[in-house]
Amino acid sequence: MTTTEQRLRDALSAKAAQVRDDRLRPLPGSAAAPPAPGAPPAPGAERRAHRRQAWRNWLIPLAAAASVLLIVGVGFVVTRLPTHSQPVTSQPGTPSYFVRIVGTGPSNRIEVQSVSTGAVTATVRPPKPPTGGAVDYEALAAAPDDRTFYVEYEVFPANLRVPQIWIMSFSITGSGSVTPLTIVRSGRINNQPGGQQTWGNLAVSPDGTKLAFTVDSSSHVGNESPGYSDEIIAIDLRTGEQEVWMGGLYRSGKQFSILDVSWTADGRSLVFLGQWCDAVASPRCDGTSAPGGYRDAQVWSLSLAAGGGSLSDGQLLLRQSARYPVIAQALGGPDGSDLTLAVLSGQADRNGLWPQLTVEHVSADGSARSVDYRISRAQGLGGLPRQVWLTADPSGQHLLLSYAVDGGFVIGWLANGTFHRLPILQPYLPSDATIVIAW
Repeated sequence: MTTTEQRLRDALSAKAAQVRDDRLRPLPGSAAAPPAPGAPPAPGAERRAHRRQAWRNWLIPLAAAASVLLIVGVGFVVTRLPTHSQPVTSQPGTPSYFVRIVGTGPSNRIEVQSVSTGAVTATVRPPKPPTGGAVDYEALAAAPDDRTFYVEYEVFPANLRVPQIWIMSFSITGSGSVTPLTIVRSGRINNQPGGQQTWGNLAVSPDGTKLAFTVDSSSHVGNESPGYSDEIIAIDLRTGEQEVWMGGLYRSGKQFSILDVSWTADGRSLVFLGQWCDAVASPRCDGTSAPGGYRDAQVWSLSLAAGGGSLSDGQLLLRQSARYPVIAQALGGPDGSDLTLAVLSGQADRNGLWPQLTVEHVSADGSARSVDYRISRAQGLGGLPRQVWLTADPSGQHLLLSYAVDGGFVIGWLANGTFHRLPILQPYLPSDATIVIAW
C-alpha cells in the first residue's frame, strides 16, 4: 500500500469514527407509517426494510468518503469509449434528438427520438390536406435550439391543379411532448410538377432566423424544354420575406436538380450541389464513367446580399473532376471557408457501382484538408450516388451519414473519424428508399 493510500485510509477511519449512529436520518420520503398493532406487514415491507438497513449500513462509510473528498479535493471522471458497431451515447455538443419520417401515405408520421437511447419521445401526424387531396413529405430540418424542427410537405389538391409546398414547424416542449404543426410565414408556395422526382431540401440558418429549401421550377417551360430545373427559396422566418434563385444553369436535353442546400457558417451565403442527368426518359444518373448514364455535378454558393436572382449569379466553388469523380453530397463546412463532401471514387463496374466512399473536408478551392470517413464495396457499400445521403445540424459540426448496403441503409453520425450508428434497427429500411432524417 502506498503512503497516499495509507493516509486516505487513516482519514476515512478517523472520519467514520466521528459519525454518530443516532444522528443519521432517513432520506426524505423514505419513511413509511408503521403498521397497526397486530396487522400483517404490508406487501414488500420486508424488502423495503432490508433496503433501508442496507442503505444505513452504507451511509457511514459514504458520509466519511464524502468528507474526505471535500477535504483533499480528489475527483475522477469515467469515460466510456464508443464502439463502431453499437449505438452509443451522444457526445457533448451533439444534438439530443433526431427526427425521421416513418410510414407511407396517410399513415406517415414524424417520430422524435433520443440520440442516446433511440426512445421515441413524441409523434407528429401530417397536416390535413384539402378535401379530397393528399399530402406527402419532402424534407426535414432542425433549428439550432435542438427543440424546433421544420417539415416540407407537398400538398396535392383534388382538382389536379398546381400542387403546393407547405413549410411547417413544431417544437419539443420541456415535458417531451410536441406542439401542433404550424405554417411558417409565407410558408405556402406553388410548386411546378417537374420531370424527375428529386425530393426537397430544407436547411435552417445557423442563427435560426431563415429557412432555405428547393421546389420544382417553372423555368423548364417554353424554350428550355425538355430540360427541367429546381429553384431555391430562402424565407425570413420573422417577416416572411422571400428570396428566390432560379434558372441559369440549363443544359439542353438534360435534367437539372439540386441535391442539397446548406448554409455557410456566417449565415450570409447558401451552398448547393447541382446535378445534370439525362432527360427524364432515362432512369440512369449513376456517373459519367458508368455505361448508360450521364451525370455531372458542381458546387455553388449564393450570397444573400443579392436578394435572389439566377442560380448562375452565384460563385462556382467546385466541379466534378478526376480528383472528385462523383460528388454525391456537398455541404457548407463549419469553418466558413470549407466544404464537406461525400465522394464516390475508384473505377465503376459494369453496373455503375463505385468501389469507395469518402467523407472529407476540402477548401473552397478544392484542396484537401482531411478525410473523416472511408468505406468500400468490400465492406458493404452500395456504390450509387443516389444512395448516399449526408446532412449536418445547424452548427455544421455534427454530420449524419447514410449509405446503402445489402438489405437497406446504414445510418449514423460521424465524430472524430468514427461512424456511430443511430439507435434504430439497422440496416435502416426507409418507407420508399428515401432517407428523411434530421437533427
